Amino acid sequence: MKPSRLNQSKPTADVGRRGFLRGFGTLLALPYLESVGGLMGRPSERILDAPPKRLMVLYSPNGMHMQDWRPTAAGKGFDLPYLMEPFTPYRKHLTVISGLAQNHARPGKDGPGDHARAAAVFLTGAHAVKTGGQISVGPSADQIAAAQLGDATRFRSMVLGCERGGNSGQCDSGYSCAYSHNISWQNKSTPAGKETDPRQLFDRLFRGSNSEEATAAATERRKKRRSVLDYVRDEAKRMEKAASASDQIKLDEFQSGIREMERRLEFVEKDHVAEIGDELRPQRKPKDFGAYVRLMMDLQVLAFQTDRTRIATFMIANEGSNRSYPQIGIREGHHEISHHRNEAAKQQSVRGINRYHTELVAHLLKRLDETKDGNRSLLDQIMLLYGSGIGDGNRHNHDKLPIALFGGGGGALNPGAHVVLEKETPLNNLLLTLIHRLGCLSTPFGDATNLLEMV
Repeated sequence: MKPSRLNQSKPTADVGRRGFLRGFGTLLALPYLESVGGLMGRPSERILDAPPKRLMVLYSPNGMHMQDWRPTAAGKGFDLPYLMEPFTPYRKHLTVISGLAQNHARPGKDGPGDHARAAAVFLTGAHAVKTGGQISVGPSADQIAAAQLGDATRFRSMVLGCERGGNSGQCDSGYSCAYSHNISWQNKSTPAGKETDPRQLFDRLFRGSNSEEATAAATERRKKRRSVLDYVRDEAKRMEKAASASDQIKLDEFQSGIREMERRLEFVEKDHVAEIGDELRPQRKPKDFGAYVRLMMDLQVLAFQTDRTRIATFMIANEGSNRSYPQIGIREGHHEISHHRNEAAKQQSVRGINRYHTELVAHLLKRLDETKDGNRSLLDQIMLLYGSGIGDGNRHNHDKLPIALFGGGGGALNPGAHVVLEKETPLNNLLLTLIHRLGCLSTPFGDATNLLEMV
């Protein structure tokens, strides 16, 4: 059975403790509101809890130009290097962690295939089996957390990406393509399938359920060009009357955000349809890669805001991706130039791609920071890990990994420093620390040796 791309969807009765607006085939989760808990008819739907903690992992392929990544000073007073300059407005939320390694991503007896191993091992900490096309690696840290905590939300986790890629066949020196294309794994042999289509993602999040009524509502909305908000207008008016002045502002901002997202999705589809015939069905994603990434990021923020999920992974691109970036003047493939052999021109292009990616991450940080969740921002509540399973793309090393951690984790993190660990400290120590602070019970994980108290 093909795994759900929003892993795993559950019946609407289990959605959680926030407020919801209902209409024909539509169940729309609201952001955290302080003043309207008593409006909800059933206790399971009342707003009883403080804003929850969240975990997101953001993956960048092909390593990093490390000379422009690693700060020169440890502790609180470090300067942001070139690749981290886009993080300047959010540096109080930033922890840079140096010295981490994923030992099981190393070749051992398996030989070439560093890109496949880099992605497969990044969140699983397990050796990726290569021989005979066999798949065995997981489960990943995000899915371990989802299995323990996912019942609080409609979707246990979200698994997103901006490059599809099949899971069959071989992609890297005899390794299954599934390894290069996934960082999230439900179990040893099953990746948690990525959602790459923004329209499908929006519909899964906000059209309600998979019932016939929900399907009919989605069809009618598109045919009549109506908003999901049109189907919950009566309940929205009732909610607004009972809400406090500050919560009315939140509701207005939330509804404006929904309509803007729908407008952007419609614009993207029109842009494609006007340019190509019906025989070439559009992918429903922006032609510009940066716009595509930002759209997927914005949908993820909306999912957090409405508490659709609290755990997410997002691959900016598949490991080993050879995508070019003409929008920033780089027409060579990313993977190709990551093997720069110290050629100055290729190094300059690699750092340009890395900088472009960190600028996209800064967009996500901005959206999280400006989106309120109770009295705090989503950035205050989240633990956001950004990094790669390869250190220097030219060397294919799996130590000295580029790892940055953002957010306050609802008070679970102490951000704002460059933490320099002993060499070969397992990345799994950090992963175990994050899922532990998320509220998961301790569990053996990869080659983790202990929790990291300094983050």
